[in-house]
Amino acid sequence: MEDARLITKTEFVRGLDCVRRVWLDRNRRDLKPPLSLASLERIEVGKRLGRLAQERYASGVLATQPGANALEASESTKALLDSGADCLFEATFLYGQRLARLDVLSKYEEGGWIIDEVKSSSVKEPKKIDEDKVFDLAFQLHVAREAGLSISQTRLVLVDTSYTWDGSPITGQVLLGTVDMTEICEGKAEQVVSLCSVLSEALQRDSEPVVETNTHCKSCDYFEHCHKSSPKHDLIFLPRITSKAVNDLRAKGYTSIDQIPEDEKLTDARRRMRDVILSGQPLIGEGLRPALEAIPFPAVFIDYESSNPAFPMYPGTRPYQQVCFQWSAHLLDSPESAPRHFEYLASSLEDPRAEFCRSLWDVVKDCPAIVHYTGYEITQLKAMATDGVPLAAELLEIILARSVDLEKIVSEHVYFEAFKGKTSIKVVLPALVPSMSYKDLLIADGTAAATGFRRMLAETTSVEESQALRTALLEYCCQDTLAMVEIYQALRKLAI
Repeated sequence: MEDARLITKTEFVRGLDCVRRVWLDRNRRDLKPPLSLASLERIEVGKRLGRLAQERYASGVLATQPGANALEASESTKALLDSGADCLFEATFLYGQRLARLDVLSKYEEGGWIIDEVKSSSVKEPKKIDEDKVFDLAFQLHVAREAGLSISQTRLVLVDTSYTWDGSPITGQVLLGTVDMTEICEGKAEQVVSLCSVLSEALQRDSEPVVETNTHCKSCDYFEHCHKSSPKHDLIFLPRITSKAVNDLRAKGYTSIDQIPEDEKLTDARRRMRDVILSGQPLIGEGLRPALEAIPFPAVFIDYESSNPAFPMYPGTRPYQQVCFQWSAHLLDSPESAPRHFEYLASSLEDPRAEFCRSLWDVVKDCPAIVHYTGYEITQLKAMATDGVPLAAELLEIILARSVDLEKIVSEHVYFEAFKGKTSIKVVLPALVPSMSYKDLLIADGTAAATGFRRMLAETTSVEESQALRTALLEYCCQDTLAMVEIYQALRKLAI
C-alpha cells in the first residue's frame, strides 16, 4: 500500500474543519507558504518533548527505523508485539486507508494497552483540552483497535506548567504530566468513523472539493486561494462572529455585510462596521476629541516583547511563562513635539526582568500619561509584581494610575472599512498612516520577536545571525511605539 494513499492522523485533524484543506495539502503544495521561524521552532520543541517523554518509559524500544514506509513500519510493530515487547515508540498500525503512528504504546497493568500521545500544550482538565487534540487521540484509538489491538486507556502527555525550573537538567519526569482522555475519546468513536469516510471520499476526487467557507478559514494557509470569489465584505469578517452566527445570517439570505438590513439585530461593533461599509465613509465618534484632549503631557508610548518557551530559560520560571525581555518607548513632551526614543533589549542568558523594570522605570516615572495598546503591558507587570521582580509593583501602580489605552480610544471612537472588524496596530496603522508598514521588517510580529530572541541567544546561532536578529528586534519594537505615536497624531487630525 502506498503511503500517499493513506490518511494520517495529521491529515485527519486538519480535515476536521475542512476536507478541502487536506486535498490542497496533497495536490497544491505550491500554494502553501514556507514555514516561519516560529513554526520551525515548534517542530523542534515537539521533537525535544518527544525525546523527553521517552525517558519516562524504561523498557521502551523504537518500533520502526527512520525512512521505513507504512507497511514496513506496521510489520515491524507487529513483530515486536509478537515477540513480547511491552513498550513501543512510534508503533504503527494500518486499517483500511488509515495510518496511525503512536508516540508511545505501553502495556496496561490491568490488561490491554495504553496509548500516550505527546503534545507541546499544557496540562489541563480533560474537558478543557482542545478538540483537535481529542480527535487526534481518538483517531489513533480507532485505528489501533480496528487493527486488532486491545486498548484500555488513552492519554495525553503534556507540559506541566506548575513545574518551576531550578536550573538543573530538565527531564521528562518533571516537565511532563499525563491527562486521561479515555472516556472522552471513547465518545468520539462514531464521529471518527464518519469523518474518516468523508475525508477519504474527498481525497479521491480529481478536483478540489466544494466546501462552505466560514470563520475557521481566516487562519488557514489557503485563505486567499479559497476566497478568490467570496464577497469583499464576507460575513466572516464581522467582529467576534461565530460560525453559527454566520450560518444564521446566511440562512436569512445574506452573503455580504452590506446586505444586512437595518432591522437585523446586531452588536454595536457589527452594526458600526455595516454602517461604514454602506456609507463608504469612516466613523469618527464625537468622543474622540475629548478622549485625546484628556491625555496629559509629557506622555510616553510604551510596548513590551516577551518570550514564553516550553523549556524555561531562567531558573525560577515555569514552562510557557511570559518573561519580558524588551521594551521600547517614545516620549512626547507635548502633542506637537518630536518624539524621543528609548529602548531596552536583554543580551545575556540571565533573567532580564529586574533590568527590564529598572530601565523602564527611569523613563516613565515622571510622565503623567503612559500610553499603551491593549492591556498587555499591564498584565505583564501584574505577573512580574506577583513574582516579586524589583520595581514591578511600583511600575504597575503608576501605570494603572496614568494608563491611556490607545486601542480602547480607537475601538470606541473610530472605524475605517479597512479595519475589517479588527483594531490591532497591524490593521489600524496602514489605514490611518499609509506611509508606515511592517512588511519589510525581518521581524514583524510578537511571535516572531519571541522566536528571534531565543534564537539570538542560542549557542548554535552564529555571531553574524545573532547580531542581525538583535538589530531586527530593536527595529520591530521601535516600530511598534513609533506606530502608536503616528496613530495618535492621525487621530488628532481626525478629531479636528
